[in-house]
Amino acid sequence: MNIYTNFKKLIKQFQLYKYNEKNQTQIESLSASLKASYGKHVNIAPNTTVEDSVSIGDFSYINTNSYVENCIIGKFCSISSGVHISPIEHQLGFITTHPITDKIDTSRYHRNPVVIGNDVLICLNVTILEGISIGNGAVIGAGAVVTRNVLPYEVVGGIPAKHIKFRFSNETIEYLQNLSWWDWDIEKINNNLEFLSGLTNQIIE
Repeated sequence: MNIYTNFKKLIKQFQLYKYNEKNQTQIESLSASLKASYGKHVNIAPNTTVEDSVSIGDFSYINTNSYVENCIIGKFCSISSGVHISPIEHQLGFITTHPITDKIDTSRYHRNPVVIGNDVLICLNVTILEGISIGNGAVIGAGAVVTRNVLPYEVVGGIPAKHIKFRFSNETIEYLQNLSWWDWDIEKINNNLEFLSGLTNQIIE
């Protein structure tokens, strides 16, 4: 590693320190863009790439060795290691799939973002393709390749990802969707950890 590379690394570390101090975040990865949008208490683990085109809601975290671009992530999402969200795909409609075509102006090709709701769990080594929508409370099983939209509180897995089950009954899902606990202030959330853990049905206001 040469002197210039070391210098750039030190500058980025300083920038991260100042950004985290100012914005109540814990961004540890030198590959996380500070042009992305981060909510409060977001945690980005080392060696994870976050591109400019990303928005991440309060208290969500992304573990190590993940790659995230072109997406909107809600609050309280748990994203594991080795996850790839909205990677650029080869154009099957082109005459060639080789990236030599990258030399042409691609601004005409609109990329639909991945939209991930709140309280979503994405397990190890998942790939989520461009334009996918994932509902609140959904769970994506380890190693899945998500090629279709995922409903709120749906559990999916496999290649391609398929429906496994819903976490709760339709009535409970509707109740949780309307409750939107992820929008509560942090004091109310901390006062209702037993409710969020399923230990009680009572909500402390």
